[in-house]
Amino acid sequence: MRLKSSIFFLAVIAALVYLSSCEVWAGQDAVSERRPSSENTSVKIDALMDKPIAAFQRDLLDLAFATATAIPIRPHIKDRSRTQEAVVAASLELDQPQRAHSYIEMIDNWRRGAGYADLAFYAAQHGKTNEAQHYLKLASQSTRDPQVEDWRRDRIRVKIAKAHLWLGQTRQADQFAAGVVESESGKVARVQATLSDNNSFTEQIKALDALIGSGHVDIIKNALDAYAALFDRFYDDAERRLQAEKKIKAGWGNLPVLFRIKLLLTLSRSALHHADPGQALKLVNEAQAMTDAHQWPPRYGIPIQAQLAGLRSRAGDTQRARTDADAALALFDAVRHQMVDIDRAGTIRPLAETYQSMGDTAAALALYKRVVEEGVQNPNSRPHAEELSATCRSMALHGVEPDAPLWARMRQIRKGLGPPW
Repeated sequence: MRLKSSIFFLAVIAALVYLSSCEVWAGQDAVSERRPSSENTSVKIDALMDKPIAAFQRDLLDLAFATATAIPIRPHIKDRSRTQEAVVAASLELDQPQRAHSYIEMIDNWRRGAGYADLAFYAAQHGKTNEAQHYLKLASQSTRDPQVEDWRRDRIRVKIAKAHLWLGQTRQADQFAAGVVESESGKVARVQATLSDNNSFTEQIKALDALIGSGHVDIIKNALDAYAALFDRFYDDAERRLQAEKKIKAGWGNLPVLFRIKLLLTLSRSALHHADPGQALKLVNEAQAMTDAHQWPPRYGIPIQAQLAGLRSRAGDTQRARTDADAALALFDAVRHQMVDIDRAGTIRPLAETYQSMGDTAAALALYKRVVEEGVQNPNSRPHAEELSATCRSMALHGVEPDAPLWARMRQIRKGLGPPW
């Protein structure tokens, strides 16, 4: 009798362990998420350590990645990997390279190679040459995979080129940047602009003008992004800064209005970075006038207004900033029922970020709770996962700590992900 009881007890324990493991890996495909054992990714990166952040930010990043990883590989590997990569980017923005590395190894398509290239660039920026070289090697290996399409391979190659350029390895940078597709061509120029000095400024202008002269929309966009970097690099040199700004405005004539607005917002952020709120507000007002001159679907217009209000507040025009943010939220409330359900969370998430940037954490948290609920209105789990992961990333990046009810709700959503996807 005692023997039978012991056998029964062990069987129960084994069943519980099995069920627990199923819950941990629920929603994941049978395909292994770990890197092939033939690739040696081990390296001592003690010098590339995560910087201290709040525990809730780490937990948010982990929940964001776990949620992304719950999306099944078949048939949603593109959505899954793109969402995972976004968590890697957020981790690096928060100076968490070790955490980013652990996430990268769980990505199952070409974006793993892109992640290694991003980590190499981060290491190069922080003066960790050995670590940068190690991750460059891993990223380079991924470009030799015959199953990776050309434009995806070229995206990795350009990221590799950026890291080599930051390390001063111009020959290798040129090799990796050569012959890439138009959408990637010219992206290395932004790093070149960031690293330029007084002696190379004129040379940079000529190179960027040549890219703009190509007439290809993607190349022009990349060149104007590089001009924005030049604007920031030489901000304290009023003459050169103005020259870069004029080049941007002269070159954007055939580009969409939304891209022009985003460029102005980038320039405004540079002005704030250089403690020049007057110039920042001038650029915000210019972007506001451009925005007001066009009719926008709410899913585009509300996020634009949120960004404008956030920058306006940082530039010192706090009263109008709050008025504009509140008006944008009121507009959402008025048109919400007319919007596609999968667009709603992403439409108001930037407003939550804006309220936090204004110092109103209570309003930000209340709106994040709405964002979470808007993210689960669609009947399918894939948009649930994408929106929850995006919200966790946003809260981590902007330093908004969920209260106990919100933590419980987000974990409930994560646990409930499943068919239909």
